[in-house]
Amino acid sequence: MTDKKIEEMLIGKVRHNLKTHLNIICGFSELILEDLEDNKKEAVELVGFEANLSEINSFGGSITASIERFLDKEFFLAGSLRDLLKKQSLHLSEDISASIEGIESRIKKIRNEEKEQITDEIAVDLARIENASELLKKNISSLVKEDIGSPDDLLNAGLVSEADIEGLQNYNLFLQDDLEPAPTKYPSRILVVDDNPANLEFLKRKLAAVGHVTLLASSGEEAEKMLEGSEQIDLILLDILMPGVSGYEILARNIKSLKKRNIPVLMVSSLGEQETVYRCLEKGAEDYVTKPINFVILSSRINSALERKHLLDREEEHLREIQEEKERYENLLLNILPQPIAMRMKAEEYLIADYVDGCSILFADIVGFTSLAEKMGASEIVALLNKLFSHFDEECEVLGLEKIKTIGDNYMAASGVPNANPGHPALAIEMGLRMLEYVKSMDPVMGSDLELRIGVHSGSAVAGVIGKKKFVYDLWGDAVNTAQRMESHGIPNQVHVSDATAKLVAGKYEVRSLGLREIKGKGLMETFIADRLE
Repeated sequence: MTDKKIEEMLIGKVRHNLKTHLNIICGFSELILEDLEDNKKEAVELVGFEANLSEINSFGGSITASIERFLDKEFFLAGSLRDLLKKQSLHLSEDISASIEGIESRIKKIRNEEKEQITDEIAVDLARIENASELLKKNISSLVKEDIGSPDDLLNAGLVSEADIEGLQNYNLFLQDDLEPAPTKYPSRILVVDDNPANLEFLKRKLAAVGHVTLLASSGEEAEKMLEGSEQIDLILLDILMPGVSGYEILARNIKSLKKRNIPVLMVSSLGEQETVYRCLEKGAEDYVTKPINFVILSSRINSALERKHLLDREEEHLREIQEEKERYENLLLNILPQPIAMRMKAEEYLIADYVDGCSILFADIVGFTSLAEKMGASEIVALLNKLFSHFDEECEVLGLEKIKTIGDNYMAASGVPNANPGHPALAIEMGLRMLEYVKSMDPVMGSDLELRIGVHSGSAVAGVIGKKKFVYDLWGDAVNTAQRMESHGIPNQVHVSDATAKLVAGKYEVRSLGLREIKGKGLMETFIADRLE
């Protein structure tokens, strides 16, 4: 590292340490003012107190500006540190002497005139301001009187600490004489908004050198048109002061949409726009850089902003994937379970068991399916059942029945579950008739027409969900067993119903008695064939 670079760092450290005293002076004067405002009882009594504190704060701001002006690194580019530091320190001392005296005199006035208003807490803060002012005077005096040309001289004069020197030495290890921006990890499309063509050209070339593509706008109006268009924009570099629409106006009007798209905005400001920079950051700008632009700093800030954008984009992508997965799960749940039952499971109701006072249960079975399956290949069997049961599923959805399950070639559905429906017997019979009509419309399979046996019974049952992984919604009870017997003792291509169902649909469907029949496990029962009224 060159001697000039070391000297530049030393001046920066001196400037930083001097401004630390000003931070205390300005910061604690503001805190006392805020405390007074919060605890104000009679405004008239505090006017003098607040005026003195405001003046202390103003003097502190003036001294800060002087330090920036007289200890600017540009003054030390030509000549020795020893000569130039003394010269600039003399100018600084003369420039700020009145302000330091102003701070001291205002503190004395507060102590003499506002004794009753000074609480213990305020007294401590005033002492901090007073001590910082004394240290500032002492440091300025050392700069003027001492012969300073090295880190050791600064240390001996009390202008830097041993920790400061050690920090500079460690920092040297990470700096190079000619620092260049590295290629970006996040090549992006950057919108540069500036009314100065030379600035646009400069940034276009520099950004291209590190891997970015630039979109250029020479006015606020042009920039807003681009934002409203379909151009992909990953980051905006926005000048604050422009004729017409300012950068602040662009930011204020578009920040909501930019935030939704995770597009960071870096404001470009001159040194006189610090208040505006603050307002921009409050409004939602990601960061700012000052003119003249140091591209190394700008590049690093752009990379930081793009990294945050990249992380936000990834987070949103993961959230979308989670939402899509959730929707797939919910759709799968709705395909497996009735909608009301699925909603109850989503609400973490895991033990679902309901008593159903009245429902109608339908079973359908393909006649002679075992011998038919022996003649068919596996894919043909699956294709046939899929075609048949998929149509039955559609009819269930149209009529409002709930498909319960399939076992082999057996199809089970119910009406009146999980939602009660007084028309459940008629709907179950209508379902059976439509199933028969569809099977009759199908082409022969292996040279023979398909036939169905369909049984329906109405009564009470228990409905619920069983299982943890492959859970199913099912029905239990005597009504289920009876419906199965109606199917197994049924007549091919007819809807065979129990006496209980026949009574419930009398007058709505034609029911023809088959007389008393011996039903396995049930004994003698009168059963019926149901059909539409002619």
